[in-house]
Amino acid sequence: MLVLSVLCSTVYSQEHLIRENSFYYPHSLNNNEIQQTLGMATAKLPEDVVETDDVFRAPLFSYRIKYGLPENFIAEGSVESNLITYHFAVGGKWNHEFGKFSLSAGSDIAFWFGGLNQFGFDTKIDGWHVYPNLSLGYTFPNFSVSLKSELLFILAQSTRNGDIETENTYDTFSGYSFGLYFEQPLWKNNFVVIGFKSNFTKFYYPLWAGFSTFDRFFYIPEFIFSFNL
Repeated sequence: MLVLSVLCSTVYSQEHLIRENSFYYPHSLNNNEIQQTLGMATAKLPEDVVETDDVFRAPLFSYRIKYGLPENFIAEGSVESNLITYHFAVGGKWNHEFGKFSLSAGSDIAFWFGGLNQFGFDTKIDGWHVYPNLSLGYTFPNFSVSLKSELLFILAQSTRNGDIETENTYDTFSGYSFGLYFEQPLWKNNFVVIGFKSNFTKFYYPLWAGFSTFDRFFYIPEFIFSFNL
């Protein structure tokens, strides 16, 4: 019985460590507690737009932060960039844990902008997006798995070519995505994240410089790699 008790205690301690150090796993934080992750994503862009069949391209660098609030709420922010585009998002989520499972529901609002002044272009673009989202996570003894679903709504978007400015007419609802994230310790309390995200969208903001004129949904897969700080 003593051995069984020790084993159960060890497993619980390990799973608790996994939960407390995972970023994408939707768990509650203590008041004023902060979690951060720094990463990179690469995407397979639509051949119709980029006119190439390269498997993965368009690296997108990201920094994300969570801040613990009372009553299982958290505030979250992020910055993403591919050097010609910058995307800033803030939002809130409510978390609930039950056993080894956990879920969260929330929404983010983002402002983004980009500019291209090379190769004969003089183009600037900016817009506002909203991302309602829902996440479900599960902890194993040595890692966590999280599934995140997200919708994309375009609130406003404008493009400037030289002195000519136009308001884009994308549909307000522009797509959705599903992301699967695996988080596990690399050494001590330092965790690594490997993720796979499937985007089904009419507008993929890192691809704005492709100047797509298609009005249909594209499938854009992403591979994500990041370190939890």
